[in-house]
Amino acid sequence: MQIRSYVVRFDCGFAPNPFGGYLTLATCKPRIRKYANRGDLIVGTGSAQSVGANRLVYAGIVSQVVPIEEYGSLEEFANKQPFFRGENWKRFGDNCYFKEDGEWVQRRNPFHGPESQAKDLSGENVLICDQFWYYGTKAILIPKRFHGLIKAGPGHKIIDNSDPLTTRFASWLNEKAPGRHGYPVLAMSPDDDATSGCKNE
Repeated sequence: MQIRSYVVRFDCGFAPNPFGGYLTLATCKPRIRKYANRGDLIVGTGSAQSVGANRLVYAGIVSQVVPIEEYGSLEEFANKQPFFRGENWKRFGDNCYFKEDGEWVQRRNPFHGPESQAKDLSGENVLICDQFWYYGTKAILIPKRFHGLIKAGPGHKIIDNSDPLTTRFASWLNEKAPGRHGYPVLAMSPDDDATSGCKNE
């Protein structure tokens, strides 16, 4: 297991998407999505613009690495497609890409437009996390003994499984109840059609 840690600058419920019973990372962070493996622990920490630094926005253990094309076409992931009617959380759907006649098509969504497509698709995969801890607006402080895993600035940080920090942090995390405990910091109101800053992540 490796820890792949990064700063969640815009926690808008889209990347990651903690809804529908499991957490997904399907857009943004292409290098994490391209190279993460099953069993890796993805860690998103807070930013000064949102919940503050040194706070845990979410963590998830990768249970599946699914190619974007499969994610966009398989029925089992249809609940993650953006849907503008019904429950508000369905608007945050990150299942935005599918192929039609061999060409990529982007589903209408409130966050990423055509300018984001190349970057999103360069990640090649979608990370599925059946076991996750999502805090959002209720982001919790990360103890000082784990500050070594926090990435400052853009990009991401990898903590290898040979580093004791990996097992210690995983043990600390497993003491906490999994699931979604908060709501996205930048979640839209039901009437908001504006794109989020998340599109620039």
